[in-house]
Amino acid sequence: MLRDELRSILERYAISPNKRLSQSFLVDERIIQNEVEYAEADGKEVLEIGAGLGFLTRALAERAKKVIAVEKDPRLVKILRSSLPDVEVVEADFLRYDVKSAQVVVSNVPYSISSPLTFKIAEMEFERAVLCYQEEFARRMLAKPGTSDYSRLSVMSQLSFELKFAQRVPKNCFMPVPKVNSAIVLLKPREHGVDETSKELINLLFQHKNKTVRSSLLSSSRKLKTEKKNLKELISSIPFKERRVVSLTQKEVLELVENEKLKGLINTR
Repeated sequence: MLRDELRSILERYAISPNKRLSQSFLVDERIIQNEVEYAEADGKEVLEIGAGLGFLTRALAERAKKVIAVEKDPRLVKILRSSLPDVEVVEADFLRYDVKSAQVVVSNVPYSISSPLTFKIAEMEFERAVLCYQEEFARRMLAKPGTSDYSRLSVMSQLSFELKFAQRVPKNCFMPVPKVNSAIVLLKPREHGVDETSKELINLLFQHKNKTVRSSLLSSSRKLKTEKKNLKELISSIPFKERRVVSLTQKEVLELVENEKLKGLINTR
């Protein structure tokens, strides 16, 4: 069993999980096999982020053409390289790792980097991704307009990816056992991403998500470096100005942030 293997490895190498790196290892064989099936990795190149002790890595390597395993902890890198010689193990912080593409991306995501990791892979080219997140984070990604969980994360995720909730992962599937449950989300990149100007506007709007679009933009007048008088005049001609930001669908948000007048505010700051 993987639980016993984990204990044996930690004892053999005299190491313990690093709390600062949010290390908690998935030790449920059934969940690992599910992740491999979701990845559809047969004959493909797989990028695994945060390989840990290699339990998922090993299962992926049995099916994939090639596995590139990125791991930040040098202690675990040493173990991975000795136990999985056919896997390309990269010692790196993924958030600083220069990678542009992969056919498949897989990760049991360290909770502490869920958001920046998601936004980074949004900039990559890939076919599909299988990511295991903290359950609350996953539900925020998938949240619908008008709900309390609907946020900048929801909009950016849904504009960047086709998302599917695959399954819940109980916390006792990990060692050490975390405080919360996890969930696996499947991602496929959308054909058209979100440009940097639109990202800035979405961020500004959702800082005041319970206000109307008009009030939200006026509340951001300093960041927009625009006097409120001029901003009011501009807002008078934009769509959805009296709607609450949290009620806007992804399509409506996109229509709003692609408004040339609003984009002009960002580009001329």
